[in-house]
Amino acid sequence: MRFDWPGAADRPFPLLGKALLAAALAVSLPFSASAQQAASSATSSPATPFTSPVVLRGKLGNDRVQMRLQPKLEDADSVEGEYFISGKGSKILLAGEVSGKALSMEESEDGIDVSGQWDGKLDGKTLRGTWVSDDGTISKEFALEIQSATAAVKSVRSSKKSAP
Repeated sequence: MRFDWPGAADRPFPLLGKALLAAALAVSLPFSASAQQAASSATSSPATPFTSPVVLRGKLGNDRVQMRLQPKLEDADSVEGEYFISGKGSKILLAGEVSGKALSMEESEDGIDVSGQWDGKLDGKTLRGTWVSDDGTISKEFALEIQSATAAVKSVRSSKKSAP
């Protein structure tokens, strides 16, 4: 590494440069170590349940719904999944972003066009918020409860059995 200041052309670190470098390293090492510890503790205890696949069940307006979300592989702050309305057969695709306890997702009924927007916030084990149709003419409140890991596994197994 070379620094560009007068007199540095012959030596990689002039004496003054070595002293400044040593001082900078001495000051930054404790901060660097504490930053690494904070980062590792943050990754070891996820802030939201959306860091792994999760099943949610509850109400969208007057309809009962079941939603399955999982983190996107290419972006840790993004989720993808699907939901269906009880009594209606088609699954609706979801993709969105997580920011702390807030979740914002777009939905698509055909896999191409956006058909609605979900904006919610996690309150304990319940995701609460508002769903709005793409054209903004329909708005519904939702409350979805995160199911236990056992319920999520049973849900995945039952959907595989019912698939043709």
